[in-house]
Amino acid sequence: MLLSKTAIAASLSALSMSSSNTNNAGSIICAGLSCLDLQLLGCTKSGTDEAIERYDDAVHCAGGSASMTGTTLALLLGSTPDEHKEEVHILTKIGMDFAGDTLVEFYRRAGASTRLVLKDPTARTSMAVLPVYQNGKRGCFVNLACNDEFEVNELMGQLENSNLRHPRAFLFGYPHLLPKMQGKSLNGMLAKVREKLSRNGQASVLIGVDLNGVDGSDRVAAQSALVPALSQIDVLHLNEDEAAVLTSSTLASNEYDVDPEFGISAHLLRQITSFHDHGCAVVLLSLGSKGAFVSVTPHAERLQQLSSAHQPYAVMRDWTPGTRACVPAFKISHGEINANGAGDALFSGFCLAASSWAANKQSDQWKVTPEVAAKFASLVAWQRCDVTTRDGTGMKSADLLMDMLKSGDLPEAIDA
Repeated sequence: MLLSKTAIAASLSALSMSSSNTNNAGSIICAGLSCLDLQLLGCTKSGTDEAIERYDDAVHCAGGSASMTGTTLALLLGSTPDEHKEEVHILTKIGMDFAGDTLVEFYRRAGASTRLVLKDPTARTSMAVLPVYQNGKRGCFVNLACNDEFEVNELMGQLENSNLRHPRAFLFGYPHLLPKMQGKSLNGMLAKVREKLSRNGQASVLIGVDLNGVDGSDRVAAQSALVPALSQIDVLHLNEDEAAVLTSSTLASNEYDVDPEFGISAHLLRQITSFHDHGCAVVLLSLGSKGAFVSVTPHAERLQQLSSAHQPYAVMRDWTPGTRACVPAFKISHGEINANGAGDALFSGFCLAASSWAANKQSDQWKVTPEVAAKFASLVAWQRCDVTTRDGTGMKSADLLMDMLKSGDLPEAIDA
């Protein structure tokens, strides 16, 4: 179902009264794959394999899901955690080498906590080279290094004695590139994390999973890496190509038709329904310049599992089952774009909105709807893709982005 303009307006109006809630003490854990990226900016692309291409600049940045979500959220929420602010923790595996030391420095510079980072003296930190083309798109060449050997017991060992302050979300990324954390292992790991981080026996911690590296050459392997864990995933983020790989290999001709209401194909809608039937609560689909699509499970009992009504981060349990909504992507006015990390930013922004701006008692005047969360996520991605703000300079805080939503003072939407 689509949300009415009246309902959206009421939700946004309530956000203005609650923006101070974003800085309530709490913890968000960003876990999974990491690598040190060498970005080649402004690359030309002639289309031939052996052509000599040019680039404008070369810069290092913290790459991979744990790095991208963690630094994005830390910059949004403030760089100095204290008793009044969120704590953003990065949980990943690195080596004790130049690349690992550089990653840790990037994390600290953004304001993220590094005390959960696993430093293995016998391992080598992953590195990637990313040509960022003049049109904003990118390529990727990576050696996964220690990510190939990152195991569930190592991740849980970092959490075991962490004593995190009021954990509210655990965001895990790129299981298809982490061979030790797929399928049943991924399911078991997420179940253990939920048990560990939940308070007073209530499943109040949001579990989000971000996909990348879904290999289209083997559909069965791609599906088996994810499907067994869907029942543990509260928010699943993927793009159109990844969703297509996870569908069946044979499609009826009418399933390629684009749904006029949502602008995506019938077979993708069917696949999203399948994710819900396997237990996933919310699916966030990246559509690139077309924006994003969010779908809430039609199964009311699954939403009720998200947390107790008495828990402060219970906003998703009050979402209407079966809600679907599309939101636009926003234009970067000056045209300088670096889309590396855009999906991670969209995912982290959505999970922040879905787990943070809640109240102990919700009312008709105070609701964070799926569409509000998705619009906020789109603003986070818009800001992250702008080369002038992606590393924090001039970046608006989470509260200011919510104020933009409340006032309707939004960037121009891309005309899809």
